[in-house]
Amino acid sequence: MPIRVAIAGVGNCASALVQGVEMYKHKPEVEPFVAFKKVGAYAVSDITFTAAFDIDARKVGRDLAEAIFSPPNNATKVFEPQKLGVIVRAGPLLDGRPEGGLVEKVVEGTVEDVVRELESTNTEVLVNYLPTGARRAAEAYAEASLRARVAFINAMPAPIATNEVWQKRFIEREVPLLGDDTQNQIGATVLHKMLIHLLNLRGVRIFDTYQINVGGTPDFANLMYRRTDKEKTKTAAVKKMADDQDFKAYIAPVAYIPFLNDRKIAHMLIEGAIFGGVPITIRVELDVHDAWNSAAIVTDAIRLAKLALDRHIGGPIYSASAWGFKNPPIHMPPEEAYKAVIEFINGERNN
Repeated sequence: MPIRVAIAGVGNCASALVQGVEMYKHKPEVEPFVAFKKVGAYAVSDITFTAAFDIDARKVGRDLAEAIFSPPNNATKVFEPQKLGVIVRAGPLLDGRPEGGLVEKVVEGTVEDVVRELESTNTEVLVNYLPTGARRAAEAYAEASLRARVAFINAMPAPIATNEVWQKRFIEREVPLLGDDTQNQIGATVLHKMLIHLLNLRGVRIFDTYQINVGGTPDFANLMYRRTDKEKTKTAAVKKMADDQDFKAYIAPVAYIPFLNDRKIAHMLIEGAIFGGVPITIRVELDVHDAWNSAAIVTDAIRLAKLALDRHIGGPIYSASAWGFKNPPIHMPPEEAYKAVIEFINGERNN
């Protein structure tokens, strides 16, 4: 049974998501590398794209299968989908234009346009892939989701799922809400969290830590100007893994390096002390294709949102948000979040 999905922001992450879903749909013999092969009755291949929104004139008016490869996108091409019959529509601009000269010509729509498109296409889930820093635009899409009664997945750092006002409104409308800010399949944040959690669990005293990220995606070009929200969500996610320890943390995307294309390279350092006060230092380097790292988790989030819709559960879905997002309403270590998701899938918990 298909899950009808819309995308707000047809950038690199949308490109990887569309490519991956369509590849697994047309090549059923290929095993998807995801944590949950099935979420209830839903496989990755059950995701169907029904609507898409952007403000870049190079993408608006084009079929989604073509728009995902339009500049400035540079996600690695793994699969080239056939035309999907989904035309990218203009969405509300507000603060959604990324920095760094990425979008030369803007085409602007309204919240009402988004609501009409969601309703006319019978969309069930909307994924918000807007650039970091687009808080007002993110809220516009959240508003459209509420009006159309479409589950909302906030894959960027704007505080929606963690905001009590939005939480209350989604509960009242019985509309599922997941977020905020996607935590990648094996990204710098989840790896850093696991290390801090492990050290804390094993009685290590943590003194300080940093995580520095560089990359060549359009998102990194935007982050050179709009890094504050991203820094906050990443830092909070790591520090929550050792709440009882007061240690220094510096976590930031720091450089846009165009020749890296869609790669992100993260450098991590953790300093502390073990038994006897003897020092310990951990250094890690992670090199990933960032958009594909995000797409795996969003396929989980989409299917979990659909499960919540089927069960008429509204408001923040705490288990799914803790599993798939850097700044969820309730933080959990990865293994606890995984267990909570399994319990949600099995009907043993209701959010």
